[in-house]
Amino acid sequence: MLTMMIVDDEPLAVHYLTETLLELEDMDFEMVKAHSGKEAIEKMEAGKVDILLTDIRMPGMSGMELADYTRKRWPRCRIIFLTGFDDFAYAQTAIRNGGIDFVLKTEGDEAIIQAVQKATQDIALEINREEILKRSREQLHAALPTIRRDYLRQLVQGESESLAVRAKRFEELAIGLHAGSPVLLVIGRLDEWGSFAAPSDQSLLFYSVHNIAEEYLNGSLNMIALPYDRNRFIWLVQPTEPTEAHEEQEQAIRTLSGGVELVQAACRRHLKVPVSFLLASSFCTWEALMQRIEALKLQLAYGIGKGHEMLLTEHRREDKEELRSSKQFYEEQDLRIHLHKMDLLETYLDNGEKEGCEHLFGEVVKAIKLLSHNDSGEALAYEAFSHLAAFLLTYINKRHLKAKLGESFRIEEILNPFQHNSTVGAVQFLAGIALSLADYNGLKKAERTTDMIGQIHHYVHAFLQEELSLTRLAELVYLSPPYLSRMYKQTTGQGLLDYITDVRIQRAKTLLMTTEHKIHEIAALVGLESAAYFTRLFKKITGLTPQVYRDSRLTG
Repeated sequence: MLTMMIVDDEPLAVHYLTETLLELEDMDFEMVKAHSGKEAIEKMEAGKVDILLTDIRMPGMSGMELADYTRKRWPRCRIIFLTGFDDFAYAQTAIRNGGIDFVLKTEGDEAIIQAVQKATQDIALEINREEILKRSREQLHAALPTIRRDYLRQLVQGESESLAVRAKRFEELAIGLHAGSPVLLVIGRLDEWGSFAAPSDQSLLFYSVHNIAEEYLNGSLNMIALPYDRNRFIWLVQPTEPTEAHEEQEQAIRTLSGGVELVQAACRRHLKVPVSFLLASSFCTWEALMQRIEALKLQLAYGIGKGHEMLLTEHRREDKEELRSSKQFYEEQDLRIHLHKMDLLETYLDNGEKEGCEHLFGEVVKAIKLLSHNDSGEALAYEAFSHLAAFLLTYINKRHLKAKLGESFRIEEILNPFQHNSTVGAVQFLAGIALSLADYNGLKKAERTTDMIGQIHHYVHAFLQEELSLTRLAELVYLSPPYLSRMYKQTTGQGLLDYITDVRIQRAKTLLMTTEHKIHEIAALVGLESAAYFTRLFKKITGLTPQVYRDSRLTG
């Protein structure tokens, strides 16, 4: 919904313009009225203004001065100047000062309506789909390095996707590797920070190592460097011409090995920091990245010698053992991936989304069952239980929900998996706790919504004779005006401004039947300052003018 502010030092002019524009069926505005530049500025501070319709010549502060202030406060506001002076110089000044239109009051309603429609269309064009996409592309380009890093991090952590999807993402993110060709892995570790110990310098050191590597490897190999954690990083490497031929892959491994040795020496010489490297002994598919990285991490951690400036090559196991451990590894990682997805659990709990909670716990239970034949399956199941129990206990404590759960909250059953018949049963017990939390939060959210709507309704009835703007009502319940408008309609099925109009008409009917107030007095009592506008609105809704309605009820 757009907000229009009408400013004129003549109250009748403001009322007339408001009534005229509110009657336009194709325009949905929240109207804000002001009778001076000072009053306009005060009301402008309460919320955004999309269109400013202002008289130019006003005492105290002119329309030009108000426009200057408005553009600083709300740069996207469209400004329409009104004046009773047929002065070309004024028009030129108005346009130079950012007014999108200049309307003489003598031109009549049609010229003003056209100017407002033009401003509305201009706002719509600014936020149309193509413009949004253009800006999104510009923002994407600026954020590309971060998005690329996050995507690759998900990839090496086991996020699965088809080759077609991966190839598309590589192209979109300008990843200089081939999505369908095998990749060679290197894990590096910064053994000491040297003069880069300050947190602000640590990213600088990482990129310095990366730049040294590019100097030595550029031309023969393509490489992407990815920070893994505080001390470690990963290189994803391919030949400049991707190949699956064994001889050419062996040559790439030899080239990389020689290059890494030079990089290590350059880091010691120029950066004064020791760096260790572990090189994979063979290429692997993108789908197998996570398993290979886990194996390389372990070998680098165990190392040999003093543990500084190591330069190691991966030691691979026998094929049968590799095949068995691969199956076991993927089963274990499947459980860990589902536990990582528990980041969503907090959102589901807060929003009272029980189906989301059930799905997340269901995936964990399924993964635990698959691990039942695994030597490490039971221990991993207890790990999963501990992870979930710690999350739920933290959630409950932070929100002070222990008392709200009643008997379903038994601390010993949350902390001790041996209180249950099986690990699956233990995790399902935690799922029950999560569903209880989601159910409680859902009910509280519904209650808060109902209370808030009741608060708004009470305020509308109590202050019906006042200006009930969307901005004022939003302040009352600490929401933004657009969100209040959407939320109210989603909850009640009726627009908030429509509700206010209905209450005004119902109050007017009562006053017409039970008092001897004149029509203009009743208009003021229901918050409509103009009797003419009240009459038109009353007839539009009831089919009768206020006087005819009063007469028909009294005689009927």
